[in-house]
Amino acid sequence: MGLMQNINIKTILTTLTALSAAVSADPVVIAGKDIRSFLGKPISSLVIQNGRGAAIPFQIDEVTKDGEYVLDKGESPNVKEGNGVLDEQDEIVFLWDDASAVGVETGTNNNINTGIIIKRGAEKRRVNIVFDPTSSLPRSPRSYIGYNHNTGRVATEYYYADFAKDRFHFVRAGVMDFASNKYVDLTNELRVEILLKTLFGLIPIRYGEGDIVCFVRRYKAGPIRLIRRGDFHLNLGLGIKSSRAAVNQICYSRAVKVPVYVHLPVRFRNLFGQAHIEMTPVIREAGRRFTFAVPSKKLFFPVNGDKLDTLSQSMPLRQMFTLKNGAAGYGWILDATTPPEHISGSGFIMRRPGTRGTGLAECGFRLTVRDVPKGNYYITNWVLFSGGKAGDIEKLGKSIMEPVTVSSSET
Repeated sequence: MGLMQNINIKTILTTLTALSAAVSADPVVIAGKDIRSFLGKPISSLVIQNGRGAAIPFQIDEVTKDGEYVLDKGESPNVKEGNGVLDEQDEIVFLWDDASAVGVETGTNNNINTGIIIKRGAEKRRVNIVFDPTSSLPRSPRSYIGYNHNTGRVATEYYYADFAKDRFHFVRAGVMDFASNKYVDLTNELRVEILLKTLFGLIPIRYGEGDIVCFVRRYKAGPIRLIRRGDFHLNLGLGIKSSRAAVNQICYSRAVKVPVYVHLPVRFRNLFGQAHIEMTPVIREAGRRFTFAVPSKKLFFPVNGDKLDTLSQSMPLRQMFTLKNGAAGYGWILDATTPPEHISGSGFIMRRPGTRGTGLAECGFRLTVRDVPKGNYYITNWVLFSGGKAGDIEKLGKSIMEPVTVSSSET
C-alpha cells in the first residue's frame, strides 16, 4: 500500500469517542419544517432515538433566515443570531446507519414523539424525535469527527486533512488503509490554478491556491459534522474589485462538502474571453499504486503509468472521479448551477508535477469557463472517502446526489 503513517489510528483520533466502524456515514439532513410539531421547542430538549428507543448521535444546527449557519466558535461567532428553538430552516443531522429498519417497535413514553421515515431507493429506515424538557432521557456520547482549530486538522476513522491557515484548501491529507488500520499519506496540497484570458488573449492572468484567501471566521464542531464558515476572495486585478464569495466547508466522517456561493456582477465575456479553473490534488509517493479513474467515462490512469499529461474532454459535472488502490482511496464530485453550455471544453486532467516539483502526479479536473451570464451561482465540491469495501465510494456518491426522502407520522 505504499508509505504508511507510523501512527496507530487510536492515537491519532484521541479527540473522538466510541467510534463505530460499521457506520457507512451517509448523512441525513432534515429541516425543521418537516417536523412541525417541534417548531418553537428548545433545541436542547430534543433527542433522536432509533426504532428501539436507544439514543443515537445527532446534532441540530440553527440556520438564520438569510441562510447563515449559527456557529459558536472562532473569532466572529454568531450565536446571537440564533434563538435556541427549532425553526423551519434549522437542520437536524444524523447518519443513515444509526437509524433502524422500519418495523422495529418503538418504546412508549409520555413525551411528544414523532417517527421519521427515511427512504433511499427501496430501503426504509426510522428514527424517533422526542421532546424531553426534563432531560431525563439519555444522550449518545459518540462522536464521529474530530477537529483541532489551532492546527487545522480534521480527523475521522476514514481520513484526515490538514488545512492551511486562512485557507480552505488542504495542504496534506490521508486515507485509511483498513488492512493495517493506518493512514496512507496520500496527497500533498490541493493544487488550484485559475487562468484568465482577456478578450484578445493579450493579458493572461494566472492565480494559484496561495492567491485564494478564505478567512475562517467561525466554526462549529459537532458529533456528526464540522461546519467552517469562511469569507473567500480573489483579487482579479485590472482595476476590478475583488471577487468575493461566502463559503461553508462541511466535514462529515466520510465526506467533505464545500458549497461556494458566487456573485458574478457582469457578464463574463465583458471582461474575459475564456478562463479555466483546475483543481488537482498532488499525489505523494504513497499513491504510486493508486489509479485515477472516471468510471462513468471508462477512463483509468494508473498513477505510475504512461498516460501523464492527459486532458480528457468530458463534462465533469456530477461525474465522480476516484483515486483508489483496492478498498483505500477517495472520490470527488463536482456540482454547479452553471449552465453546461457555458463550460464546454471542461474535462478530467492527469499531469506531471508542476514547477514546485512535489509529488508523483496531479489528478483532478479542469473547468473551462466561457460566456457565463451575470448572476448568482453555486459551485459544490464533494470529496468522499472509502469505508473499506469495494464500491462503497460510488454508493455513497449516489446517495448524496440522490438524497433520501423524508416523511413523518405523529405517534
